[in-house]
Amino acid sequence: MSPAPSLRVLRHHLHLSYSQVNTYLTCSLRYFFQYVKGYPPEHTSSALILGSSIHAALAHYYEAFRMKGAAEPLDAVLAFYRETLSSELAIPRAPILYSNEATSPAELLAWGEQLLRAYLEDPGFCGMEVVATELPLSLPLTTPDGDLTEFHLVGAVDLLLRDQLGRLLAVDHKTAKNSPSQESIDQDLQLSAYALLLRHNGYLKPDETLHCCYNVIRKLKTPKVERLLTLRTPADTRRFIRMAHAVLSGIAAEAFLPCAGWHCSGCPYQQQCRNW
Repeated sequence: MSPAPSLRVLRHHLHLSYSQVNTYLTCSLRYFFQYVKGYPPEHTSSALILGSSIHAALAHYYEAFRMKGAAEPLDAVLAFYRETLSSELAIPRAPILYSNEATSPAELLAWGEQLLRAYLEDPGFCGMEVVATELPLSLPLTTPDGDLTEFHLVGAVDLLLRDQLGRLLAVDHKTAKNSPSQESIDQDLQLSAYALLLRHNGYLKPDETLHCCYNVIRKLKTPKVERLLTLRTPADTRRFIRMAHAVLSGIAAEAFLPCAGWHCSGCPYQQQCRNW
């Protein structure tokens, strides 16, 4: 296949992403502040910075494996992580809100190293071919009836592998304190978006099931890695299309309402919400 355009290029189109869909479904008023008005966030979560830096380090690790057929040394992966995190901390988009698990830049750096060391002790997926890392994909969004909309769905698959039987495995890296339930993974819309994007771009046959893995690095006192498997069928992607279309309809109708819940404590638009 020809080289894919970057996710930044794909976002030049009128587009919708899983993150936007999830934000709207979680709290449509936050969607309004973030994506419609474009308000700057009031703070940036240190957990978000840590997660993106670990994502980048894992992409670096698996891309080296894809290119060279051998794993990067641990020291090289950790050095890449330190450089990435330091760059993120040097120029944050907003004041950084640190959590109790790491209350300073130095603690955050050390905490991330501990998580990566735990992961690289057993990176898993032995014998699988690395097809792509951070694979950017796009497709024209349709209505549930098949009519084209003005929007493209865009997204990037963290890691795409192929097993010895030729089956694709889409891997999504996560850092989390708690382990997600199997039910939540089976219903996760991000993996359905992956399947839709991969099918449209020729990685999957029209009726092929996508094997998926949530690759979770648990943020525990002694970190550990959990790999949780699920499947995505054409029925799951049809459901995602209906959800995305419903979100687009809500946006077009300017249906933006606050939705109080557990997510409010970390929301970067709390003052905007109070002033609404």
